[in-house]
Amino acid sequence: MTKLYQLTSALLMVVLFMGCTKKEVATDTKLSYSFSASNLNASLSSNASASGAVVAAGTNGSINWSTASVNVAKIEFSATKSGSGAVNLETKNLYLVNALKPDSLSGTVSIASGVYENNQFNLTLASSLTNPPLLLTGTYIEASGTKIPVRFEMNQAQVIKLEAKRVEVTAGTYVAKVTVQLNALVTGLTASDFGQTTRTGTNNMIIISSTINKTLYDKLVARFTSTLSVDFSKQ
Repeated sequence: MTKLYQLTSALLMVVLFMGCTKKEVATDTKLSYSFSASNLNASLSSNASASGAVVAAGTNGSINWSTASVNVAKIEFSATKSGSGAVNLETKNLYLVNALKPDSLSGTVSIASGVYENNQFNLTLASSLTNPPLLLTGTYIEASGTKIPVRFEMNQAQVIKLEAKRVEVTAGTYVAKVTVQLNALVTGLTASDFGQTTRTGTNNMIIISSTINKTLYDKLVARFTSTLSVDFSKQ
């Protein structure tokens, strides 16, 4: 009877130990999100094939972005983890991310070590009470050197799907770095797309939204997804 009790106790301790060990593994890694904008200054030429090249700030015939904010309502991370199957994690309310602040971290979720494949990040951009999903401000510089302020308000919700390569995760901190390459916004456009616009106010600002300069707005929105990429790596 004593031997049976001792054997039962030993098995119980093993089960408890295994349960605790599994729990620790499940929380040994953190995944954060980082947002940054690059290529802020891009050419705007009369030739569409020459637009979108990265240029120095202040270049005549260019668009120069100076602020970039993103309202991220939700990020859904899904993947296939070796030995575990499907993984689905959600992070909400990362509102008003300053994309010009280098590698600003927002939101953290716990993941387990292992090999992750078919990594997909679904970003939902939506308005808050005070900010649109995406707001860019900057300056359009005509070929003549005339500088005109620009404000691009993407004021319609967007769901964007990004994919990242296979990654082997070990204990530590990982970052899903979302990069916005702003020069791609004007790739294939021409200077006349900005030049032939309605101007607002005493400074002749070009406001681009779903209600003002909608033709240009639609072109920028159509290109926005192509500006985004994600890299999933250890910090």
